[in-house]
Amino acid sequence: MNALPASRCRTLLLVLPVLLFAASPAIADDFPWRDSSLKIIQTTEPDFPPDTETLLLRRGEARVVINVDADGHLVDWLVTSYTHPNFATAAINALKEWRYEPARIAGEPVGTRASLAFNFQVKGQVISLSGVDALASQFSSALGDHRTDRVCLPHELDQPVQAVQTVPPHPIASRNQKGSRTVVVDFYIDETGRPRMPVVTDAQDQQAAAAVDALMQWRYTVPTKAGTPVSVRAQQSFVFTKNS
Repeated sequence: MNALPASRCRTLLLVLPVLLFAASPAIADDFPWRDSSLKIIQTTEPDFPPDTETLLLRRGEARVVINVDADGHLVDWLVTSYTHPNFATAAINALKEWRYEPARIAGEPVGTRASLAFNFQVKGQVISLSGVDALASQFSSALGDHRTDRVCLPHELDQPVQAVQTVPPHPIASRNQKGSRTVVVDFYIDETGRPRMPVVTDAQDQQAAAAVDALMQWRYTVPTKAGTPVSVRAQQSFVFTKNS
């Protein structure tokens, strides 16, 4: 089967409202004095995979978590699900060609972690929207139950992941700190047991940066589901005391 004309091979990109500022360190997108969110400039359109197998499907989906640094560079990505591996490949190929404007806090650019959903269709228009969970769910329902999840929930794993290599954060005391402070890092453990794309759930400061730097040196047992390596989302807490 020949590939369909380019004019008929369209994708619908959905930018899901799951924006957190990534390592370096980071905060949540609803932080009160955030100036602006990450902006994605689509310099190329994701192509519907032209091979026979996916063309027979007529539509498909891929979801990807990306990490854009404070300079607007795409520094990491993680496929979380797809209806066919070729759709994930097409999404990643497009992401590598796009340009990004970093989010800003108090006028300063910060790194950002964002979740994107690509819905591929043989016919349609290309649009980019924010805050479209309902629309994304409609497309997922239309695609049926054939999506492969590459990021699983902890209870779906064959056994809980365990840290096999840990590094304590560099001791740093905040100038105004009166007692202990806990920094929570949200991150993914990938299919090799490496931490990926960490974000902190508190304000940016030296302690948050120290927690992220330490975590990136940790290693975990490989997460598996039914014997197959997968990724899993996790959190790790680091406690800083006044005398640290």
